[in-house]
Amino acid sequence: MKFVKDRKGVSPVVGVMLMLVATVILAAVVSSFAGSLSSEETKAPQLAISAEAKYKDSIIVHHESGDPIYLGSIEVRTFIPEGTYRDMSHKVNMSNVTEIGNGNGVIETGESFKINWNDAFAYYAPWATWEEPNPGERVVIEIYEKGGDKPIAKTTAVVRP
Repeated sequence: MKFVKDRKGVSPVVGVMLMLVATVILAAVVSSFAGSLSSEETKAPQLAISAEAKYKDSIIVHHESGDPIYLGSIEVRTFIPEGTYRDMSHKVNMSNVTEIGNGNGVIETGESFKINWNDAFAYYAPWATWEEPNPGERVVIEIYEKGGDKPIAKTTAVVRP
């Protein structure tokens, strides 16, 4: 039996192509890993809140625990889950919110802020009525980062007379 030794290998063109493909794949992997390291995502504040709602007066939101929040960087929304105006949601007018705390615009644990009743709910002009919960009904208060679509804190309060 006679063995023939073939001294030819892979052609240089195919070898270069294989090396280019391997380089491109390696560059893509390194680029995606490095890209995820450089993105600067800010962590949403974590906090727990409670609230008191007094009919036709105000809603007071208490900061129970967690990160301090700057009133200028949040949005507050109310939601009525039951009653005559069930499923009504409203973005609170924050320009009239009153801080109950140290007065620097930052609400820390143990401090509160007050929302005027008329700023907390929508006014429906054709019927000249406020879309508001009645005493004994619940109101949901949610806090969002400005421009955010997920609440960073949420609580429910029963409206007192």
